[in-house]
Amino acid sequence: MLKKGLIGLAILLVLIVALGLAAIWYVQPSEELDLRYSPVPLEDRAVDMAKNLSTSMSLSEADVNNIAKAYIADNPQYGTNVTITGARFGFEDGRIAAHYNLKVKDRIPVGIIVYYRVMWSEPNLVAEVDEAKLRSRPLPNDYFDDIVIPLGSYLPKPIRIQAVKLSGDRLVVTVKKPTLSDLAQLLRRELGL
Repeated sequence: MLKKGLIGLAILLVLIVALGLAAIWYVQPSEELDLRYSPVPLEDRAVDMAKNLSTSMSLSEADVNNIAKAYIADNPQYGTNVTITGARFGFEDGRIAAHYNLKVKDRIPVGIIVYYRVMWSEPNLVAEVDEAKLRSRPLPNDYFDDIVIPLGSYLPKPIRIQAVKLSGDRLVVTVKKPTLSDLAQLLRRELGL
C-alpha cells in the first residue's frame, strides 16, 4: 500500500514538473530581441519640412521602431517584477505591433505581442492598447499600459504637431501651418542668430 502511494506521488510530481516545463517553454520568446536603437534626426527632418513649406513628415517603420526602443531603453522596468529586455515595432493592419521580450521576476523569459492604435494628444504621441497576445492566446488589455511618447518635444519650438496617423507603411505626422513669424524664428535658429 505504501509502495503504491509512493509510486502515485512520484508520478504526480513528474506530471507537475512536466507541466511546469511545458508552460515555461510555451511563454518563451519566439525571437531574440534587444533594445539597441539608432537616433532618428526628427529635428533636422522637421526643419527640412518647414524649409520646403510642407506640413507633413513621414516616419518609416524603422523610424518608429528606433523612437519606441529609445523610449523603452530609457526605462525598461515595466511594473515591479517585469523588465523589458527586447522589443521590435512594426505596422500591421493599421496598428503598431509591438513584439516584446520580457523577463518576469528576473528569471522567466516571456514573449508577447501588443497591438496599439495611434493618436495625437498634444504634445504626446499616444499608442493606445488595442489587443495583446501570448503566442495565439489573447491577454486582457488592462494588463498593459498605453505608451506615451513626448514626440512634440523632439521638434524645434515653432513647429507644432496637429495630427498623427498610420497610413500604409508610414506614420504621417501633420504639423500646424507655420506662420511667417514661426518661419523667421526657424531661419534665425538655422543661421545661429
